[in-house]
Amino acid sequence: GRGFVFDGIASLIDSIDYTLPGTEECNDSNELQLSQCGVEVIASLLLRYRDGSYEGDLSFRVPAMSYITKVYSYSQHFGASNEVSSDDMPAKNETMLQEYEFHTMVTAIYNDACLSEDDNIAKRGFESLQGIVLSTKVESIPVGKWLNFLDMVASNSPSISVQAARISSLGLIGRLFLTLMPELSNEKENWSQLEDFTIASASVVNENLRAGRATALFETTVETITNVVNVLQIAKKMSIATIEGESFCAWVSETLLYELEQVGACGGVTNRLE
Repeated sequence: GRGFVFDGIASLIDSIDYTLPGTEECNDSNELQLSQCGVEVIASLLLRYRDGSYEGDLSFRVPAMSYITKVYSYSQHFGASNEVSSDDMPAKNETMLQEYEFHTMVTAIYNDACLSEDDNIAKRGFESLQGIVLSTKVESIPVGKWLNFLDMVASNSPSISVQAARISSLGLIGRLFLTLMPELSNEKENWSQLEDFTIASASVVNENLRAGRATALFETTVETITNVVNVLQIAKKMSIATIEGESFCAWVSETLLYELEQVGACGGVTNRLE
């Protein structure tokens, strides 16, 4: 019966219209909507499937992670619609969905999926986390929870011997740099933990680059870090960072650039700082 129930959950999620209210494509009379309570219930069920809570059955782990990401992404729509419909509920809704569910999901997915010895499960885990990061407004989550997430990622990377997982891990690290650093670095009280994340990430980059040039890991690392360096160097022009944040982003950019320079792989970096 577990497969039948999971197929029903999957069919429901696939049928939901994820278009944000207010867009031209949105048609309230025809689209299928899911309530906030519904999102919470379905997310909790999917987490149980992902954890193998039903008699230790882990056969649904990979597809469950994909649907967890979709459901979490959909939950973000409540904030957008509530901003124009209610003065009292948004803060409560965001606390329930974005703080609790965010922490629960990212911790569970990282520890149980991303660090799995199964390459496919690890890859899907990292992809799910990137999806969650992309679908979450930085300001909707307390800074402390973002910093805890960064610490979790930085302190426990996949082994260099598992290159597929290592490549996926780097994709998440790059996404975290681009999404969080320009905003979180605006407050000096965050700098210590952001420094720790940057130094730990630079160590991962160093290890990746010294594992051999003729590898997908080397090429992906150069491509990902080059993009991070270039974007962080123009944080001010993008009106993302304050003067303090710009200075910190410049330090992060230089720290990562140094690793590329050590192996002569900085040719793609633009606007290099002197």
